[in-house]
Amino acid sequence: MRKSCSFISALLIVMFIFPSAYAQSTEVIPIGKTVGIRLYTEGLLVIGSSEVNGRNIAKEYDIQVNDHINKINGKTIENTEEFSQIVNSNPNGVNLSITRDGENLEINTIPEKDEDVYRLGLWVRDSTAGIGTVTYYNPQTKEFAALGHSINDVDTGNILSVKSGNILNCNILSVRKSEKGLPGEINGSFEGDTIGNISMNSDIGIFGTMTCSEFDSEGTTIPVAAKEQVQEGEAYILSDAFGNENNQYTIEIKKITNSSDKGLVIEITDQRLKEMAGGIVQGMSGSPIIQNGMLIGAVTHVFVNSPLKGYGTLAENMIDLQRKHSL
Repeated sequence: MRKSCSFISALLIVMFIFPSAYAQSTEVIPIGKTVGIRLYTEGLLVIGSSEVNGRNIAKEYDIQVNDHINKINGKTIENTEEFSQIVNSNPNGVNLSITRDGENLEINTIPEKDEDVYRLGLWVRDSTAGIGTVTYYNPQTKEFAALGHSINDVDTGNILSVKSGNILNCNILSVRKSEKGLPGEINGSFEGDTIGNISMNSDIGIFGTMTCSEFDSEGTTIPVAAKEQVQEGEAYILSDAFGNENNQYTIEIKKITNSSDKGLVIEITDQRLKEMAGGIVQGMSGSPIIQNGMLIGAVTHVFVNSPLKGYGTLAENMIDLQRKHSL
């Protein structure tokens, strides 16, 4: 009986120590840089439909919102323009290869003539774009992480599947302050060269690889904290959205949860950030959270009715997911 108890005690000690050792085995540079983000989907995402000359073609052939159209007449679709051209060139019918909830479907359709153009009446999307913040960069692997949450389709709310994507340098034009019931946002433009490629879109962030040395001189590496090392109390975030340089802004970790994507509840305490932004604004998602010299997480969401507060995701989970994806 004593041997069993000793074994259990030793096991508990190993389980407690292991996460910290694992997390600190990876060191990264916390970034806090606002970037433009472009994401291109796998195939075309159906986001809605309309009637064409009284025909509801989507309903007629059971084409549903959230369906992914991967091919048309056996040809892989690259964009919405190509889709429209093929439909219009085949008035006698087109075959759609569709993925729905993991199931592959083949649906034969006949388009309807609308004036001089043939249409299916489907609203489809091939890409999305926005502004977010890079959380960290690993100079050893050239990998980066950003956002701390997924990129979802604005109409369906579903996580977009990634065919390709990139991050670009961003010019910040203005910041609209957050108010109770109305989250603010960072407004910017991005038409420059690609600085990184996106390979994964997940519920705890987007991940990819840098294509240049943009982040190599951003600072020194720091360890990634295990969840057990994160404490309630003071921390700070990094952001370059409110000036010409990356600044530290104090926050307070209010709560540490067991949620996989909202592991931290945070509150802005920095008076400068309160005055400039009113709290957390859209575009700050991904801002690195640092405590006791370690990267502990990334800002993810704002509380709409209390914009000084929001959620963060744990850096340990981001590192773990990226490592698994890279294997």
